[in-house]
Amino acid sequence: MVFLVGKQMSAEEILDNNYEKKGESFLYYLQEKHIFHKDGLRLLCEAIYTLAEENVYISRRAAKITTVYGNVLKCFLYHFDPDDLYQINNLPDNYNRMISQLEKCVNFYFSTRISG
Repeated sequence: MVFLVGKQMSAEEILDNNYEKKGESFLYYLQEKHIFHKDGLRLLCEAIYTLAEENVYISRRAAKITTVYGNVLKCFLYHFDPDDLYQINNLPDNYNRMISQLEKCVNFYFSTRISG
């Protein structure tokens, strides 16, 4: 369980909220509000690490994780495309390091699920 502004959420709920772009999720803020929500990214990373440590069926979660990760990357592509109107309003200076952390979480998830 992780905490988000006083309420307890499971790792699965955090992943689902990002997948569905709901509530206070990182992807909701990034895509719908054009805001880089640092705490939301931290919670998403923590959720992915937590899910990687559980022994569960891979395909449903894997599809959600790759969709969320892909959508985050698309936002950055659009942000830096001079021909696109999409802009992230409060992109932090260290966004590269923060997105690298998300990549590490995603890679960790898959490295714990796929053997060989």
